[in-house]
Amino acid sequence: MRNLRSLSRRLLFCLLLILLLTPLLCLPIAAEAKEEEENVGEKIPEEFTGLLDSLPEELAKLLPDGIFSLQGDAVAGAVAEMGSFSYLLETVLVLCGVRLRDCVGLFALLCGILVLSALSRTVQGSFSSGGIGKSFSFCSSLVIFLSLLTVGYRNIASVTSYLSNLNAMTASCLPLLGALYALGGNVSTAVASSAGLSIFMTLLEEAVGKTVLPFCGICLAFSSITALEPELRLGSPIASLKKHYTTALGFLMMLLLTVLGTQTTLAAKADGLAMRSVKFAAGNLIPIVGGSVAELLRTVSSGVGYLRGTIGLCGILLLLLMLLPTLAELFLIRMTWQLSASVADLFGCTSEKKLLDEFASLGGYLIAVISICSSVLLLAFTLLTHCASAIG
Repeated sequence: MRNLRSLSRRLLFCLLLILLLTPLLCLPIAAEAKEEEENVGEKIPEEFTGLLDSLPEELAKLLPDGIFSLQGDAVAGAVAEMGSFSYLLETVLVLCGVRLRDCVGLFALLCGILVLSALSRTVQGSFSSGGIGKSFSFCSSLVIFLSLLTVGYRNIASVTSYLSNLNAMTASCLPLLGALYALGGNVSTAVASSAGLSIFMTLLEEAVGKTVLPFCGICLAFSSITALEPELRLGSPIASLKKHYTTALGFLMMLLLTVLGTQTTLAAKADGLAMRSVKFAAGNLIPIVGGSVAELLRTVSSGVGYLRGTIGLCGILLLLLMLLPTLAELFLIRMTWQLSASVADLFGCTSEKKLLDEFASLGGYLIAVISICSSVLLLAFTLLTHCASAIG
C-alpha cells in the first residue's frame, strides 16, 4: 500500500514538473519567433548587389540612392520612387535626349538630299539624254544609303548592346531568384526557375546574339541593291527572311515562356503541399512546440513575401528602364526614316523612297526582336512576385 502511494506521489510530482518546465522550454522558441518577426524582411540578400552591378553605367547613375542599400525599407522606398510616372518619363528622356537631337539632324540632312535629288530630276528635262538624270538619282540614293548606313549600324550596335546587358542581367538573377525561392522553402521552384533562365541565356547568346548582326547585314545589303538597281527584284526574299526570322524567334520564346511558367508554378504548388504536410505532422506530434514553430514559419513567410515583392518589382522596373530607352531610340529613328520616305514620295524620288522604307521596316523588326527577348525575364520577375512561400 505504501509502495502504491509512493509511486502515485512520484508520478504526480513528475507531471507537475513537466507542466512547469513546458513553458520554459517554449520560451526560446517564442523569443526566436519574436526576433525573426522583428528582423525578417529588413535585410536584402547579398545576391541583389550582383543584379545592380549588371546594369549599364549610364542607368546606374540615375537610380535612387536607396536602391543600393541592403535594407528592405530603403530598397522599398527606392522602388516606390522608381515606379512613379514622372521618374520613368524623366529617366527615359534623359537617356534618349542625345538620340532625339541626332534624329532631327538626320531628318534635316535627308530632306536636303531629297531636295537636291528633286532639283536634279527637274533639270533632267532640259537635257536630251536621260542618262544625266539617272546619274543624279543614283548619286542621291548612294548618299542617302551611306547616311542611313551609319545610323543603321549604330542602331544595330545599340540592340546588340541591349541583348548583352539583358544576358548579364539574367546571369545575375540566377543566384538571386534561387536564394529568394529557397528562403521561402520553394526549393523545387528555385531549381525550375534556374533551369528555365539558363535555357533562356543559351538561346539569347547563341540564337539571338550571334544572328542579329548577320541578319541585319543581309537585309541592308539586299535593300540597297534593290534601291540602287530597281530592275533586280529582291524585295520578296528579304521580306520573307524578315518574317521567318521573327516568327522563329517568337516561337522559341513562346516555348520558353510556357516551360518557365508551367514548371515554376507546378514546382511552387508541390513545395507548398510538402511543407504543409511537415507542419501538420509537427503540430500533431508536438502540440505546443509545433504551434510555436508554425507561428514562426508564418512570420518568416510574411517577411519572405515582402522581400520577393520588393525585389520582383525592382527587377521589373530595372528591366523596363533598360528596355524603354532602346525602344524609344528605335522608334525615333524609324519615325525619321518614315517621315523622310514621305518627303521622298512627295518629291517623286522613287528609288530613295524604297531605300528609306526598307530601313524603316528593318527598324520595326529590331523592335520586335528586343521586345520578344525581354518577355522571358519579365515573366520570371512576375512569377517571383506572385509566388507564395511554401512555409506560409
